[in-house]
Amino acid sequence: MRTHFDLMMQSPDRRSRAGGNGREIILRNVFIRWVQWVLRAVLTLICMTTTIASAQQNAYPQRPIRLIVPVAVGGATDIVARIVANRLSQALTQQLVIDNRSGAGGIIGTELVARATPDGYTLLFAYASHTIMPFLSRKVPYDPDKDFAALGQVGATPLVLTVHSSLPANSVKELIALARAKPGQIRAAAPGMGGVGHIAAEIFKLESGADIATIIYKGGGPAQLALAQGEVQFVFATPPAAMSQIKAGRVKILATSSPVRLSYLPDVPTFVEAGLPGIDVMPWQGFLAPANTPRPIVMQFNAALNGVLKEADVSTKLSVAGSDVVPTTPEALGKKIRKELAYFSRVIRAAKIKPAE
Repeated sequence: MRTHFDLMMQSPDRRSRAGGNGREIILRNVFIRWVQWVLRAVLTLICMTTTIASAQQNAYPQRPIRLIVPVAVGGATDIVARIVANRLSQALTQQLVIDNRSGAGGIIGTELVARATPDGYTLLFAYASHTIMPFLSRKVPYDPDKDFAALGQVGATPLVLTVHSSLPANSVKELIALARAKPGQIRAAAPGMGGVGHIAAEIFKLESGADIATIIYKGGGPAQLALAQGEVQFVFATPPAAMSQIKAGRVKILATSSPVRLSYLPDVPTFVEAGLPGIDVMPWQGFLAPANTPRPIVMQFNAALNGVLKEADVSTKLSVAGSDVVPTTPEALGKKIRKELAYFSRVIRAAKIKPAE
């Protein structure tokens, strides 16, 4: 038995022979037009959705960006973040709202970004701890490489090896000789457990083969004070942190981790020149986004960041804060992070530093 639909799909002549009438022809035409309208509507909706999504990416950012800074307000990393964020807000015509989420060596703030929506509106101002803490804690709830998209590096801060002015050592070789002659009597201050200053001291011990004790202090200030008072014999610090003690004549600098001599410390050799090329530690700062952030957003942010870093005023402010400008591509920062993860993994295992629970 034939249905009305079978009859509508037949030619008019055939329907006429099958008993069709004018009403069926009208129904068939209405049905065809309805199908055509639905198809056009669906195609139009698809095109509009694609166009809107593309326009949203091209117009990024359309609202303020939340910038997670995983350290407390007022520290060196926070100062650098605010210098760059202030200028980027102008370049992107949307404010970068800084949200300080300190704790657990940066893990707390970093996890927030790892779990955020990858739309470019929640970013991380990462620093050197990003590639160290995964090996110093058993409870890191993210992968420091795979859970993030690199946006670009801001800068890097060289470390300087500072010793007490009364110490009879005026070079790295003399310090090593003194430490070997007095096993366990030469003490290094570490400005915080797991910080770059601590790791640099452990690398120095491994590279020199000397028996040196490491004393952990709560930050760079207490570590420098301990050095000035003679409680310890040397500290790895950033130039800004050590400069007041240097000017006061309480400490002296033996070497820097910079690849070249610093313009403001032209008489201080690099560790390569001093015979310890294995000390390759320079705290860095950079921007990361959640993994799977759209490529157009990554590249647009990188272009804006590098443009800001080329400005003389920004470069000067960062230099005063102790950070040398290092503009990079997203790929270069990603490669740096992977290289450091492998490097610090080996160092921390060799130094037998136990991860915290």
